[in-house]
Amino acid sequence: MNKFEFYQEVEILPNSIQKECIGKKGIITGVSEENGVIFGYAVDLYDEEYGYYFKADCLKPTGKQFKREDFY
Repeated sequence: MNKFEFYQEVEILPNSIQKECIGKKGIITGVSEENGVIFGYAVDLYDEEYGYYFKADCLKPTGKQFKREDFY
């Protein structure tokens, strides 16, 4: 399973159940984790008003990493 960092840019893969999000890019803004097990990630897509939740295997890193200060 992939592990992503906060504020890392990701692209949504074709296996996502949110078909309207496939191919879009966004930023990791949250993680659902318990006892070291990652269940998924909150992603703020660039062109959406609200964030989405994705499992790790639905995300692909783009190679860009931002800082918290870039958003807040």
